[in-house]
Amino acid sequence: MFFVLVPLILGLLQYYLFRTAATAYPNLSVFFLTTISLLFLSLFAAIFLEKRGKLALSLPFSWLGYTWLGVAGISVTLVAVTDLLQLLGLGFTDRSQFLGVSLLSILLSGWAAFEARRVRVKQVTIRSHKMGGRRKPIRIAQISDMHLGDSSTVGHTQKIVHTVNLHEPDVIVSTGDLFDGYLELMAPFVDSLRELKAPLGKFAISGNHEVYAGLEKAMSLTELAGFTVLSNRSHPVNELLTVVGVEDPASPIAPDEAAALDTISQVPFHLLLKHRPAFDPNSEGKFDLQLSGHTHGGQVAPFHLLTKLVYRAKPGLSELAPKQFLYLSRGTGSWGPQLRLLAPPEITIIELRPE
Repeated sequence: MFFVLVPLILGLLQYYLFRTAATAYPNLSVFFLTTISLLFLSLFAAIFLEKRGKLALSLPFSWLGYTWLGVAGISVTLVAVTDLLQLLGLGFTDRSQFLGVSLLSILLSGWAAFEARRVRVKQVTIRSHKMGGRRKPIRIAQISDMHLGDSSTVGHTQKIVHTVNLHEPDVIVSTGDLFDGYLELMAPFVDSLRELKAPLGKFAISGNHEVYAGLEKAMSLTELAGFTVLSNRSHPVNELLTVVGVEDPASPIAPDEAAALDTISQVPFHLLLKHRPAFDPNSEGKFDLQLSGHTHGGQVAPFHLLTKLVYRAKPGLSELAPKQFLYLSRGTGSWGPQLRLLAPPEITIIELRPE
């Protein structure tokens, strides 16, 4: 049903754009129909070629198709807003609507492409009595949702690695969706990720896109990149910190948060890595900080409104229960269209300090 419903909805949105353009310039209807159809179908061509192992050939179709998907999403929003304004009696012609939407779509898409490459560093401080009298904080770097795949570049990945290393983290964590398809082409990216330095260790969990790409191979690449994969288990980092990882619900390995949190001692600070920002009430009192991703902060506004319908958590730090916190990252990379509109990508640096 999903693979029928989603293309159908996307196809209807393409028709909505075509109708707007053709109404403004009827004599160019065939041109608009041909252009929009080819751009839309290029995404399916990329998927077809990828499934048949023709990865290099599918790359340009993938970039074109996903980029159009993002630009079309912005355009549909603008058309819907201007259609509403017309219904409310604001006087402008179909042609002025088309020209205005086209110009704004180009400007906003250009800005979104720029924002997607401008990864910001967010600083967060968590104070806990479990840090004892330690003077130097434990510094944790979180990357999430890098979606390394068809639209990724080694240069951008190296820039992220360099930025993380500049902050000299003690621990580095990846909270899922590190890899996203085209796994046979990921060797240069694995080499870049190996350069991430953390004296107390690098830890990762699965996300839903590792499952779609091929869970076993994706997590093998994660291990080759120097990460310890935590699949429903915990890992004691030192006497003050234990890292716990839970499988994603999409995984063929059922997530078992209870088993993962069933550690020998609750004395150390428990850091829970969980791809989706859902809080299990049964885990109340069993961890101190949950790090999640998955939502991308909506990635391209106004799609953040859809993520709010599914997850109550907002990007950033929130308190789940007394002494229990969630940090929801907007993600370090981008899925599909390499665009970010009002949802900037981030690397998160978390310092654990004594109260």
